[in-house]
Amino acid sequence: MKRLIIPTIIAFGVACIGQAQAAVDTYTVDMPGGYAIVGFVGTTPADFALAQQQANSWEAQRHLTLKPQSMKAVAIDESQGVALNQVDLRNAIVAAAQSKPH
Repeated sequence: MKRLIIPTIIAFGVACIGQAQAAVDTYTVDMPGGYAIVGFVGTTPADFALAQQQANSWEAQRHLTLKPQSMKAVAIDESQGVALNQVDLRNAIVAAAQSKPH
């Protein structure tokens, strides 16, 4: 039994350490008419993958009416080495939401 438990604990610990390193910034853009867009921004390729996962999860929950219908979620890739200022980031979030199908 010990032989099965110890590798499981080690694998779980390594998985948790990997998850702790990924960080995604979250921004909310208020739109006219009471709508809002949640932008998950990843600054590395791994963070962007996590941002996409979070945005997809948010959208799935929104379509199941588990999240507010007036809020849409998008992922923004900032891993190309170009840091966006607040205005450019807001515009990128709005543009991503407008190009995304309902």
